[in-house]
Amino acid sequence: MLTVAAGCGGGDGENGEDETADQGPSHEVPHPENATLPESEARGESLSGATRTPGGQQPQDNPGVALQHTPSGNQYCGNCSLYVPDQNGDGFGACLSVKGKIHPCDWCVLYSEHSGEGVVSCAQA
Repeated sequence: MLTVAAGCGGGDGENGEDETADQGPSHEVPHPENATLPESEARGESLSGATRTPGGQQPQDNPGVALQHTPSGNQYCGNCSLYVPDQNGDGFGACLSVKGKIHPCDWCVLYSEHSGEGVVSCAQA
């Protein structure tokens, strides 16, 4: 079963509290065809300029990854240096460190802020 919710979670509430936990995912969960990445993403370039080499990535359900399908405040995959942006128009990219398709509104504990060019807005995803 796929769950699709409108909008994108994240951001601070009126009292500066993270409201992400109260919001559902902003995209399909589980990710469609999660095990299959197009070659352009499997070997794509991350926001930091590193080339993704298939193999060695951690599973999304690994407790050391703790992937969630909502941002953590202003942190989300689309502004993470490890994120490989979508190359085939399906709205999902990849990650240098995590297996499978990654949505720009996802987040995990491996997050590393990227403030340079190429950031993919979660609001526009």
